[in-house]
Amino acid sequence: MIAAKWLSKVKEVVVQFLLILALDLAFGAVTYFSVKSFSTLMDDPSMEIDLKHSFAWLITNNSVESIIICLTLQAFSLVERKIRFIWLRPILLSVCIFAVVHMIQIAIYRPYTFFHSLFHFTPLSLIFGSNIILAGLSVYAYGNYEKRRSRKLNDQQYQLLELKELKTKAELEALQAKINPHFLYNSLNAIASLIPEDPDKAEQMVLLLAKFFRYSTNAKSQYLTRLSDEIEMVKTYLEVEKVRFDDRLEYFLWFEKEELKNCMIPQFLLQPLVENAIKHGISKVMGKGILGIKVLDKQDKLVIVIFDNGAPFPEQLITGYGLRSTQDKLRLLMGEDARMEIINGRSISSQGDDFINQPHKAIKITMKKQLGASHEEVKPEAIVTKIK
Repeated sequence: MIAAKWLSKVKEVVVQFLLILALDLAFGAVTYFSVKSFSTLMDDPSMEIDLKHSFAWLITNNSVESIIICLTLQAFSLVERKIRFIWLRPILLSVCIFAVVHMIQIAIYRPYTFFHSLFHFTPLSLIFGSNIILAGLSVYAYGNYEKRRSRKLNDQQYQLLELKELKTKAELEALQAKINPHFLYNSLNAIASLIPEDPDKAEQMVLLLAKFFRYSTNAKSQYLTRLSDEIEMVKTYLEVEKVRFDDRLEYFLWFEKEELKNCMIPQFLLQPLVENAIKHGISKVMGKGILGIKVLDKQDKLVIVIFDNGAPFPEQLITGYGLRSTQDKLRLLMGEDARMEIINGRSISSQGDDFINQPHKAIKITMKKQLGASHEEVKPEAIVTKIK
């Protein structure tokens, strides 16, 4: 990390040096030919000798100036923020560039007359000195523009990230809020139908319903939950339905490994699918309806299969609320690490060969295995990282 930071800084300084060198040569050429054409200042014999010097000397001189300007800009950037007035910064930078370059050039080319030449300025020295100031200020202005542009882009990216987090959170909360009224509506209808026929069963359903909503209310701020807790909530739901269906409903729960119960899954992931299986499958079976939930360990993947012996899925399946909510939660919380499959007309066993060997329909969910020991709320930041 530190090496990458230093490498980036070196690259920035090298680019800055090359840009200053190009500007210094360009401004120097324009100044020289302008003065040569419109002024008698270039008639100075010593100036003619200096300007007719070798090309190597010209490049060396401008390179030295560019290095000095580059180092001055780097030093100025350390104290720039301490200068309160923004308009004062380029003025002070211009003075610093001219003074530092002037002193170092005297130290290199006229060291024996350093103090005598320090405050000796000719018109030509001032004219050509303006080139280094223009080169330095141009690079300084460009650097500030790039910083503002980069800061603006970062601000926009941060705002987009915040919007994405809020959108994701809102979608998840909407999904969670929709599940409870959906189940409540069906359960209350069942209770209403049982009150005149079997008040004891109606009372049992009310108690089970209270247990179910106690779970959902306590876990409302979470997006992920332990599989064991989700299964416990599903069992409560199935017990409610068993009161309604009596002996016509039987269910099985099977874990390949006990440790899988600690895996984290999206909250309220299974209940809509179980409700779907009962509503569209088991409720239409003339005999006993059988529903199973099978949890498998496939290396780094967690596989959950929800199956029943109801009517097979139609060929042109219209995705209802249960399937949609499951797909949406997997997409929002697990991204590409999760998928849902519809299995039709296969024989599925829940406990070896103990289960009835006949065609079933099933929903198979595959997701990345995440072990957790406690209820941990998923932060919105974690949600956007998984979406990415």
